[in-house]
Amino acid sequence: MRRAERGMTSLVGMMLLGVMLLAACGLLTLERQAAQEGRGYEAEVRLRLLAQSEAERAAVQLEAGGALAGLEMTREGCTLLPERMTDDGCKVSVQALPEDLRTPQNGKIIVTAHAVAPRGEDRVLPVRSELRVRARMRKGDDGYVWLGWMP
Repeated sequence: MRRAERGMTSLVGMMLLGVMLLAACGLLTLERQAAQEGRGYEAEVRLRLLAQSEAERAAVQLEAGGALAGLEMTREGCTLLPERMTDDGCKVSVQALPEDLRTPQNGKIIVTAHAVAPRGEDRVLPVRSELRVRARMRKGDDGYVWLGWMP
């Protein structure tokens, strides 16, 4: 093998190694981004579960009767659980609104839980996440009756 051919073989080998290095860096970046998206999805699911559990907690109080079951619904609604901060920094509150604003005293209400997560620096887009869940209830004889989640 001549000297020039050995130099060309070395050059082609180095270029091949460079292409493989670039491909490895690209795959590493994609993997890191996928992991961040997974953490973001996990945070969204956790936020939804927090909002749903708070809405269900307020619904249980309404179903059991007591002070909340006797509340008089106005057009503006009322606060069932005031805003509070959880251990992981999320804020959550629960309100009740009449289902039909024209007749707020018809006994049907919408329970809305609003959860806000702090900024997520480990996510792809470090933005604040907010989530609302809504459920329907109607007034029964000795409290409210759960009608299910709303879309």
